[in-house]
Amino acid sequence: MQSDSAPSPQHFWRQEAAFKALAEAKDRGRLARSYLFTGPTGAGKWAAAQWLAKVLLCEQAEAGNRPCLICSACRRIDQGTHLDWHALLPLPKVTAEDDRVAFLKAKAADPFAVVSFAKKPNLAIDWVRDLLAELSKTSVEGGAKVSVIASADQMTLDGQTVLLKSIEEPPLDTYFILTSSDPARILPTVRSRCQTIRFAPVDPGAIASRLIEMELTDPEDAALIAQLCGGGWGQAVRLADEKLKAWRQTVSSLWNEAFMGSPGSLIAEIDRSFSKNRAFDEVVQAFDVWGLLLRRDCADSVTDHERPNAASGMPVLDMDTAWACWRILQNGRATLYVNVMPRSAVKGTFLALRRRLGCQ
Repeated sequence: MQSDSAPSPQHFWRQEAAFKALAEAKDRGRLARSYLFTGPTGAGKWAAAQWLAKVLLCEQAEAGNRPCLICSACRRIDQGTHLDWHALLPLPKVTAEDDRVAFLKAKAADPFAVVSFAKKPNLAIDWVRDLLAELSKTSVEGGAKVSVIASADQMTLDGQTVLLKSIEEPPLDTYFILTSSDPARILPTVRSRCQTIRFAPVDPGAIASRLIEMELTDPEDAALIAQLCGGGWGQAVRLADEKLKAWRQTVSSLWNEAFMGSPGSLIAEIDRSFSKNRAFDEVVQAFDVWGLLLRRDCADSVTDHERPNAASGMPVLDMDTAWACWRILQNGRATLYVNVMPRSAVKGTFLALRRRLGCQ
């Protein structure tokens, strides 16, 4: 594939700059040994990592024609069964093996798919050590060895430190591809030793149009999804699921009523909505929906500052109060990734919002 050809829709969608950078490096024989793909969830970082793995492991004899996408090596990379392709990804420890199988199956069907787990996933340091032990061995099929580390920002600092030495001095014919939607959580020393390829957020209008064209949802919900997905097509497809549409309506109703009733009624509603079996990623999505609703209410305050916001019971917001509420929401969202029960994080966030807004 030449660098001036159109990106393969199987691996890239509206990521022309990322494709051009990788394709030109391939054509010049100057691929880096370590890459960091950054961008929104579902923007195609995994799909691009698979494309690059195929470039490196494809059985096509002529380098300029790689990846062929049809040889045994290319197909086995898609299925996650190539013996010199190694994937490390965050998984819930208790169900790690089953979830790994489900993740690879979903990615084989659609490399843009965003796969969620019922429990909070993590990237254990032991898994990092196991990966590096495998990469230190001789290539099974006599060529390169490729490691894809998905959501690398979820590694602990100790895990990143362990990885750092191998990135600094990679084993023979070994390539690392890290992906991240939050690269600020990756150690600067790790980032500096990787070539960064940025995947830009896709325009919401393009996402909404494609959702409607593919008949994945109705126009009204497509517009909301296009704002919620953060510019990632895979995330947009996941959010189009009917169950998640119903969940968005639930958390939207909670926001619209949270500042009108008593604290007791709010807590009771949170207890009903955020049961113990609520999936971790659904709680994260709830915070994202509330962030959009806060922006909506801020806009309402600007256009009509003489009355409470029409869409919810939130009082009129000045700029300082709006920023304070935004920080409360983001801090609440961040606590989901530490040892805080999701329901407790939601309660603490809304009670803090009420205090800041002077709700009785």
